Amino acid sequence: MSFIKRAGLYCFRQRFKTVLLFLVLTIIATFMLTGIAVRDAAKGATADVQTAIGGKIELSLDADGHMGSGQQNQWGTVYGYNGDLITQEIVDAIRKVDGVVDYNSEDTESYFGAGVNFKYLPAAFGLSYTEYGECSAYTATLSSEKCSKFQSGKYKLVDGRHIKPDDKYACLISKELADYNKLSVGDQIKMYSLDMDAISEFEIVGIFDGTEGTSGNALTVDEIPANCGYIDYATMFELWGDDLNGYQQLTIYVKDPVSIQNVYDKISGLPELKGKTLKLGIDTEEYDVVSTPLESLQQLVNTSIIIISVVSVIILTLLLTIWIRGRKKEIGILLSIGKSKINIILQIFSETFVVAILSFTASIPLSFSVAKKAGAFLASRVTAEAANLNVQIGVAYLLPLYFLGILLIAAAVVGSSWTIVRSKPKDILTKMR
Repeated sequence: MSFIKRAGLYCFRQRFKTVLLFLVLTIIATFMLTGIAVRDAAKGATADVQTAIGGKIELSLDADGHMGSGQQNQWGTVYGYNGDLITQEIVDAIRKVDGVVDYNSEDTESYFGAGVNFKYLPAAFGLSYTEYGECSAYTATLSSEKCSKFQSGKYKLVDGRHIKPDDKYACLISKELADYNKLSVGDQIKMYSLDMDAISEFEIVGIFDGTEGTSGNALTVDEIPANCGYIDYATMFELWGDDLNGYQQLTIYVKDPVSIQNVYDKISGLPELKGKTLKLGIDTEEYDVVSTPLESLQQLVNTSIIIISVVSVIILTLLLTIWIRGRKKEIGILLSIGKSKINIILQIFSETFVVAILSFTASIPLSFSVAKKAGAFLASRVTAEAANLNVQIGVAYLLPLYFLGILLIAAAVVGSSWTIVRSKPKDILTKMR
């Protein structure tokens, strides 16, 4: 009789042990499958973060040693930057570098405008240093969607659209300011600039929220976030003319943060940057904030899988050892009639593996709900941003599960049976008297 047939007959005769082994292996398989699924979900989330957030390289002015001599005015000594700006020629060269997917420039408080046909939310001091009242600050940008406060989620567009690089005389204002003046997307607002002594008309292309409850005890209107908005860079270039021939800052977006150093090296080697008073730096802070906890989660799950594997081998070994000791007579008889030790070990392995196949298959639907709950729990303990892991369990997971299961079962069977199988048939049968 072959060892496979003997294994089948034994499982049929020992129904209680078979059912107990089935339950134990199902629990082990559920834990193993849950660990594998959560680990892969965390790995997939990390890859999604790489694509969604990407990496950033910052090009900015190098003010060290390039601030010129101070000039006195009624407010004190004023220093002006006399180095290079980031020209459109430099921007065009950077845009062509392989790995660069986008760029943006964001210059806060670059435009100060007083409301001509609208009013700002009032501050403690009602200053009127222009005939239209006090001025508030606006950020000049190529793409408002990529500005820091929108990227961080502090501000959110609630109506209209974002400012785009090809916009001209376009602006974003806060919902608070829009409600205060009964303004909406498409309306025209006029602002007076004291710097240029000119009135400019802007179209409201978008309205954002996120400024509510942040006014505090503001002394001037520009200290109230709701009074501050965004305008396009093209308008700044037109208004300032030859006095403004470049950007003061440029954020360069790289698709994959892992290869950001390679893109950085290519940009730093551009001839358009040689000899310029500009500095280049890598910024992966936003990516690190999200990816580091996800990587920690992967390490945590990998460690858990190793612990589960070790504990599973120990439990199986103890369980099989107890059962095999009760089969000394059977093993002694098999050895005495010429069955090899390998043949007997293969029988015990087959008995366990047949049950394992059923257990591993039954663990898939059970693992699905457990894995989703375990993934959400672990992710919430590591990072709130990654709490929604896309945990999936399917037939494809059976292959690694079976492979790992075979290794665990083989280790447990050999460990539990070897002490008896290595004995001589005469010694085994003698001890049974």
